[in-house]
Amino acid sequence: MSLESARLADARWAELECQADLDWDLDAITNRREAIDFLLRFESRLCVYSGYVEKLYSSYSFVVPEEAHGRITILPDERAWHDTFHDIPPEAVLPTGIHILPGEVLGASGLYLKIPGGHRLSPSLELPFQDGLKWLLRRYQERGEPFLPVLAKGDLREYESRMPSLHLHRIDPKRLVRSSQLDIQAIKGAIADHLIGLYRRR
Repeated sequence: MSLESARLADARWAELECQADLDWDLDAITNRREAIDFLLRFESRLCVYSGYVEKLYSSYSFVVPEEAHGRITILPDERAWHDTFHDIPPEAVLPTGIHILPGEVLGASGLYLKIPGGHRLSPSLELPFQDGLKWLLRRYQERGEPFLPVLAKGDLREYESRMPSLHLHRIDPKRLVRSSQLDIQAIKGAIADHLIGLYRRR
């Protein structure tokens, strides 16, 4: 890497470290330690999207402040530019209404997925993580769409005022108008690899 390239890379990472879009506020969570522990289970297990720079990161770490207040910062891995996907417009990243919950919320153990019903009045499904993931992959496949879940700012939430949960967004590949088919396949592959790792771990 040339000196000029190194300076450019340093400047880009310095800019990223200042992005509020990669800082997640924990002040609304009652049990901060519990929320942090829950979130750390997903470090580099789900891709993270930043609308500010229109990028998707598949290699990153969570930087947790030592003080009692403050935000968790998502710091992309500076050695993994190949794991960063560019030109992802905000309109291609859609909320799903799906939440990952600790099983304790439901009187169980492990992770659960809370999946909204097909319309506003239908009940939600609450399934163990592996079962829920299989169900979602099948449902989206029936629609002719891949299920490409990602995290975005604001996705760490409190469920029923006591337990942390993660809301999932998804990437709609049809809206990746600035991405080549090769880029889209690479995004699908990165998200799939993360899901497989998360699935096996749970």
